[in-house]
Amino acid sequence: MNQALLLCAGESTRMGQPKALCRLANETLLGRILTTLREVGIESPCVILAAPHGSEIAAWLTSRGLTAPHLVWNPEPSDGMLSSMQCGLQALPPSVAGTLLWPVDLPLVAVSTVRRMLQADAERLVIPTFGARGGHPVWLPQSRFAAVLALPRRASLRELPKSQPPLRVPVDDPEVLEDLDTPEALAQAELRLRR
Repeated sequence: MNQALLLCAGESTRMGQPKALCRLANETLLGRILTTLREVGIESPCVILAAPHGSEIAAWLTSRGLTAPHLVWNPEPSDGMLSSMQCGLQALPPSVAGTLLWPVDLPLVAVSTVRRMLQADAERLVIPTFGARGGHPVWLPQSRFAAVLALPRRASLRELPKSQPPLRVPVDDPEVLEDLDTPEALAQAELRLRR
């Protein structure tokens, strides 16, 4: 079984409002990612939340009547994104084959890209690449969960032991690189959708 951790625990200081709930072509960023995940068969991802916007995002999820996404709270979001990943990994059942690690500010990744990620080597850390740059979402196999949980909370995935290098999967999808973390980036995304 595949899973996804949706990382929504940031303060959204540059955006000025909760990124997860920003609207893009009549849908929230979080809603867009949930729709993409349903397309690839992941119905109940874990959504990682924290103050100051976690309660608002949780209320939105409840109001949408989504199929029981797991809500996981990061008590120390200031420790960084890895700390949210670690909170989410601890909440996953041992039966999962692995999980996508998906920051909420990359909502326009194509369904075909996610399918390609899930069809790659499920035993490797898989990174989508556009051009020479790695992006998101990243696939983390269950066999690497313990290594991620062992990292210091303020570290990054780049600090994983290099005994098994990541598999870089080329994709024809620049959206794997497009963080929507400012109002300007959101406006540019709106323009891309209209083309």
